Formats: sequence, structure tokens, C-alpha cells
Amino acid sequence: MSKARQSTEAPRYSRQWWLDTARISLWVVIVTVLVWIYADMEFTQTDDIAIQIHLNTEGSADNVMTSEPTREVTYQIRGSRSDLDRFVKKFRGVVMYFDLSTVEGFGPDLEAIPSALVLKSVPEINELGLRVVSGNPATIKDIHIETLESRELPIEFVFKGAELAETPKDVVKVRAPASVWSRMGPNPTIRTIEKDLTDLPAGQDQKVTFQLIPTIGSEAMILGTDQATVNLQVVRRATAATETISVTVRIVTPAEWSEEGVWAEYKLVRKDRIEWRTKITVTGPRKDIDILKTDKTKTVDAYIVLTDSDTEPIDSWSSRKVTLRFPPGLQIQLASGQTEPTVQFRLEKRATTTP
Repeated sequence: MSKARQSTEAPRYSRQWWLDTARISLWVVIVTVLVWIYADMEFTQTDDIAIQIHLNTEGSADNVMTSEPTREVTYQIRGSRSDLDRFVKKFRGVVMYFDLSTVEGFGPDLEAIPSALVLKSVPEINELGLRVVSGNPATIKDIHIETLESRELPIEFVFKGAELAETPKDVVKVRAPASVWSRMGPNPTIRTIEKDLTDLPAGQDQKVTFQLIPTIGSEAMILGTDQATVNLQVVRRATAATETISVTVRIVTPAEWSEEGVWAEYKLVRKDRIEWRTKITVTGPRKDIDILKTDKTKTVDAYIVLTDSDTEPIDSWSSRKVTLRFPPGLQIQLASGQTEPTVQFRLEKRATTTP
């Protein structure tokens, strides 16, 4: 029996042996490919994940984004079940930050980007061998990039506890988008955090450092430095006083409104006229309070800033915090426990007249 079986086997390395070996190897390759395809079909899946994206321009020194930074995109990604689970577990509910300055063509002309671009920038996508199938929405739109404009603004030094021989003066370089500058009231200043000078000896020159506040009203500003150091001399300790005064709230509008005839189309409607003539309690050195009471040129400027979004129709009322600007050179501020007043309003279209 064994001799008969041996007689049917081709001699090793003969032509027939090579043909038989190739035939067997071909079947092995075919079966392997089929198994691989089956495994891919069986274990490669797609999954959806909603990701909150925070757009920024941190990599740019000259441009800033002025549109809404937070967007939500639902992505469909493909990969093995285990890798999908790992990715979803790590990123579900996590805010993903994306620097727009890394995008080709970044600048004021950039208005939209493919949403898939954000997820593809995440290292774990490549590390886990995942593929971004789609994003919903497919495009992140309404991106507004502005170039920063630079100005020098005076610093308003805020202090208490002493009367000075001379009010300290200095300026700071401030950068902001053009749209922010257009919303500024007249003569904007950068204020400092209040500093207590009670312990400084009188009659001596002192070098004092003040911390700057990087905002004007509700607008964030980019400062060239966060501190200002000045020389000052205390004359005597100050006696604090408080006073309740009335202020009239005015409005500040974008410069283009007068050119575009916005007020010819809209009118300002106040919910309660009384709150536009409001009372505030201020505090400061007695001599500064006395000046505020007697000098008609030293007044507290109270205003709100209107924007293009205020022209959009609403069913209720817009509420806006009032910005208060105190007279330069006077150490006046809101008394402790006081907050800026708020006013309610809306813009309504004027009735059209039929000729």
C-alpha cells in the first residue's frame, strides 16, 4: 500500500512537484484573502460622534476671530469596533480646540472650512487607523477673521487711601479688531485694578506698580503689557466719601449706521424710560467727590453699545449692561456693593408710509 502511494508522488523539485506546490499555494492565498475580506466586513464598522469644536486663532499674532467660536459637528468615522470604542470613549463630551491659523489661506478672507479638516487634525485618528467618512454639517461657515489694529490709550490709575501731589500719567499699546474700535465710546482708557496707597509715607517719591485691566466695558483688548509702573508722591491720606448721582444712559452705534441709513429704517423702543435715567452711588476721595458735584465738565458718562445683531427682530426685550466712564483725573468709582445698571430695549422697524 505504501509503495503504491509513494509511486504517485512527484519527485521533489521536479516540474510536476513545482506545479502541485503552486496550485496549493494559490488556494492558500485565495482562502487567506477571503478570510481577510470577511474579517474586514465583519469587524470594520462606522460610528457617529457629536463633537463640540472651539475655533481659535492662537497661532496668529496679527489676526483674531470675531465670530461665534463654538460649533457642534456630528462626525461619521470608520474603523474596527475596538478602535472606534476607544476613540469615542476619549472624545465624547470633550471640547476640541482647532487653530484656524493652521489652515491654508488663513486671513480675513477665510469664511468657511470643511468640518472634516478639524477631526483629521486629531493625532488619534491616524494612530488608531480610523477614517473620517463625513461631518454634519460638512462645512463650518460664518467664520469672521479680522486684522488687529493698534492704538495707544491713556491709563486711568485707580487708587484709594491717599491724595497725590500729581495724578500719574502713562499710556499703553492696545490692539483690537476694527469692529471693536468702532463700538468704543469717545476717549477710551485702560483702567487699573484699584491699589491701596494708605501705607505709603507722605512727602516721598515712590515707585508703584499697577495691574492693568485688559477690557474696556465688555470688550476684551490685547495689551502690550499687563502692568504700569509710575513715580508718585503722597501728599496726605485721603478721606473717603460717597455720593448718589443721576446719570442719563445714551447709546453708541457703529459708524456705518449713519452712512447706511439705519435710523431711517429702525427706531429705538425703551421698555422703561425711567431706567434710562438712573441713580448710582459712587465713592472716592472727598476732594474728588466735591469736584464731581460742582464742576459741570466732570460728569460720569453712561452708555450702551448697539450692534448689527440688535436690528434682528425679537419678540421680547434685549437687556444690556450700562458702561460707566468716570471723569479722568478723579479717583471715582462705584461704591462697594453697587453694580452697573442695565436697560432693556429693542429696535423696531419704522412703519412704512404709502404715497
